Amino acid sequence: MGQKELEVQKLILEDRKHLSLSGVEAVDGFSEQCLKLTVSGSKVVVLGNNIKISAFNKQTGNLTADGDIFEIKYSHKNQPLIKRLFK
Repeated sequence: MGQKELEVQKLILEDRKHLSLSGVEAVDGFSEQCLKLTVSGSKVVVLGNNIKISAFNKQTGNLTADGDIFEIKYSHKNQPLIKRLFK
């Protein structure tokens, strides 16, 4: 009631070569070494070599990428300072 439903995210990494990710809201930046995404309100950074986006559908939020993937980092969006101080 009145609460936002949690969005389901799915991350599949096959042989550290093929990445499938759902819940992608935006591609914030990309190069062959770094892919920066917004996924369900969180920032996600994918690091590796020869990374290429194979497909991205903004309406469904599905993204696939290929390359040599070394690391995937999630960070939550920043809360206002007052909320962090008074939990």
